[in-house]
Amino acid sequence: MGKLSKRMIPFILILAISYICRGQPQLVLNEQDAMKFIAKQRYINSYQAKAEELQAAVNELILEPLMYSEVLEPENDAVKMTTPTKTPEQTSTVMDAETKTPTKANVTTVTTEIPTTMTPKHSSKCRKDLGTFQLDLLKEEHYALMMIDSYGKLPPGLIQGDVQYWFGLYDECLNQSRKIDDGKDNFKAEYCLVGLSGRKIKMLPSIGICVPDSCSNSDLMEILGPKRPNSGLFVSYVKCNKVSEYSAAAIICLIFLSFFGLMIISGTIYDIWKRRLESGQDGFERLAEDHTDKHSINATSTTNGTTPNTDTSHGHESVKIRTSFGLFGDILLCFSLLINGSKILKTKQGEQSLGALNGIRVISLWWVMLGHTYIFSLTLVSNLTKILEVVGRFSFQAVGNATFSVDSFFFLSGLLVTYLTLKYLQNHGGKLNWVMFYVHRYLRLTPVYMMVIFIFTTLAPHFANGPLYQSVFDPNAAPGEESQVSYCQKYWWTNLLYINNLYPSNNLEECVDWSWYLANDMQFYIISPFVIYLLYHYFFVGVAFWTALLVTCFGSLIGLSIKYDIYTGIISLNPERKTFGTQEIYVRPWGRISTYLVGMAIGYILYKYKDRVRMPRYVVIMGWMAATGIALAVVYGLYGNFHGDPLNKAASVVYITLSRFSWSVALAWVAFACATGYGGPVNTLLSWSFWIPLSRINYCAYLLHPIIMFVFYYSLPNMIYFTDLLLVYFFIGNIVLSYAAAFILSVSIEAPFMALEKLVLNRNKSV
Repeated sequence: MGKLSKRMIPFILILAISYICRGQPQLVLNEQDAMKFIAKQRYINSYQAKAEELQAAVNELILEPLMYSEVLEPENDAVKMTTPTKTPEQTSTVMDAETKTPTKANVTTVTTEIPTTMTPKHSSKCRKDLGTFQLDLLKEEHYALMMIDSYGKLPPGLIQGDVQYWFGLYDECLNQSRKIDDGKDNFKAEYCLVGLSGRKIKMLPSIGICVPDSCSNSDLMEILGPKRPNSGLFVSYVKCNKVSEYSAAAIICLIFLSFFGLMIISGTIYDIWKRRLESGQDGFERLAEDHTDKHSINATSTTNGTTPNTDTSHGHESVKIRTSFGLFGDILLCFSLLINGSKILKTKQGEQSLGALNGIRVISLWWVMLGHTYIFSLTLVSNLTKILEVVGRFSFQAVGNATFSVDSFFFLSGLLVTYLTLKYLQNHGGKLNWVMFYVHRYLRLTPVYMMVIFIFTTLAPHFANGPLYQSVFDPNAAPGEESQVSYCQKYWWTNLLYINNLYPSNNLEECVDWSWYLANDMQFYIISPFVIYLLYHYFFVGVAFWTALLVTCFGSLIGLSIKYDIYTGIISLNPERKTFGTQEIYVRPWGRISTYLVGMAIGYILYKYKDRVRMPRYVVIMGWMAATGIALAVVYGLYGNFHGDPLNKAASVVYITLSRFSWSVALAWVAFACATGYGGPVNTLLSWSFWIPLSRINYCAYLLHPIIMFVFYYSLPNMIYFTDLLLVYFFIGNIVLSYAAAFILSVSIEAPFMALEKLVLNRNKSV
């Protein structure tokens, strides 16, 4: 799961700013009460009573400089224009502090001379077009009225937390243009966000404005930048949504994708033609017969899609039927849509397969998506105080603690790499080509991984648009205003080397920051042979090495927990205090390896005793009860943090150190019981054939689902009003779209590369 700290920034800011608020004494019984109290004081004191002051400041900082004398100076004949000026009593319609009813401001009008013809103070195209826009606004031209109508304005719901963005109407702005002779555009409208800062009001919104497209960020900062003495506020930034041109890299990416598309079409046509020539059967039916999976275990990978010894997820057996096309024909078959599609959709498995792992794998990724659905939406939630209520629910603990889903993947990866490698050693006299062990893993993971980063960096900026879209997808972000795409332009090579969980040191700058998991898993995979080889040849030495790694993990967690006084919750009342999602313990390998080691242990036990386990009924019942109790304690054990019974420091250190290890122990029982015939209805559910095709594209779904969420969330033209039903709807949509996109990516990129690897390395069997 992606790092929590980045997604919680708006949340933490609200809590941090709330410390400056002071109200009448009130009894605060627990953390949930404290959060509600802070939110109440924050919004009521700072916004309800001063809403009119904030709107007046927006008028002074943004509207007046753009609409009036800041831009133009008179040249000749003048016309009269009536504009409102502020009286000492009030400046706009406000909410009466006691009656909570609107009261009209006392406004006087001043007749000023506005020139019919104006000349920009400076010769910049931006200022000239702004002058034209102002004159057209005086003439009530339709486009100008629509542009001014699209500006962000004081919204309802300030007390509920609608303080981040006043978007206005993004689409209304972009649809406007000034026409001249023959219907040509004099200029088009562009949308910009203007950020406010100041000491009087700490939590200030970003305001949407609509200006001619000749205006750049620097032009607008020059116009809006000077401080206004009456407000005590100033403009801190201007970000205009410019339409990005297709870069050379984007064109190369399109050429790559077109090439793959051509190869898929050619390979599919060739496959159908060859099979009909040979048998007269329908190509798909014959294909399913000829490409039966011969492996003894479904080695569909964990989320990262990797196991050391197998590729049965949708890999190809070596093509046995040679034609006149020879090697070229074999290469074409690697891209056959029929072959690759049938391998993904097939629901048959080997008799000795660990079928329950498919269900664990898919459900764990759904859990990841559930957590991301909530976390990614926080930036756009207009009623943030509702979140303060939701996080204290008992039912929400499964969402807030969704990070344990990632530990499920570490567990599965450790289990499979150990079980399958030991099986291979057993069948090959204890010998294994360790070089190919690593090469296969790298080639299995990297091509589709790099292609996703390539698409994300070059093409995703063109997928959609919206008020905040460029905050994630701007490929030309200015220094200090980086985006996810610009981070990838700088640090993509760290992903290629699988060190992105260590460098850059600030993981908020990581390229596709959810890929920290892949770096950890690759690093665990690299050291796994040392444990596996020792367990196979020198059991007690292997156990000692395994124990040393586990103790190192526990020691680092204890030390970091004490050093940073880490809080066990997902948010803290003190924004300076690190939480359970901090990068020091969340993304670093020494803090996450314990679950991988548990997987390795259960993998060894299954290799050694899978077909020889006999347990009395009472032992089975006790095992299930213990596993259930441990899992519930881990996921729901922090409920007291929100209801007046938080963990003390000692208990917090114990929870941080042992919670992930304990979760994997509970999962180990599930995997062991299901594999040895003691899973009962749980095994029936987890081994359901429905999970098999989904598990084969889990890796691609993991890579793609945050991109799909980013494109959806950050292209929304308005804020989200949080409700439970809406987030459930988003969650289901995210699952469906992610797996649909994953199928396309897998069948067109992942499967062909897997087949090419086997063909080039002449690898009929796993190594």
